[in-house]
Amino acid sequence: MTKILIVDDEPLIAELLQDRLEAEGFEVVTQHNGLDALQTMLTLRPDLVISDLMMPSMGGVPMLTAMQENAYLADTPVILMSGRPEDDVPQDCRNYKAFLRKPMKLDDVVETVQRVTAGG
Repeated sequence: MTKILIVDDEPLIAELLQDRLEAEGFEVVTQHNGLDALQTMLTLRPDLVISDLMMPSMGGVPMLTAMQENAYLADTPVILMSGRPEDDVPQDCRNYKAFLRKPMKLDDVVETVQRVTAGG
């Protein structure tokens, strides 16, 4: 079963995504900031991370940077999501697989997750 870690400081969004992705057959865990997410990644070893860009404690950009610098996490695919435009993501953090602009449709999230987990 594909393991997905959702990282979003808005619990309602994380819960909606979790419910929908679990209904699609994915195993889903949530965290609400990048720091807690990194700790979870080291034990869970997710197949995919879906992360908000702007969060307290550690946002998506520093989390992506930390993932790039960790041999165990560097190859973990990431889908970024944000209410801000994709152009706001720094150039040195452009190693994510897909970008979703909030608000997004749950069907679009499922389609993107299926594409990324299939290697697309």
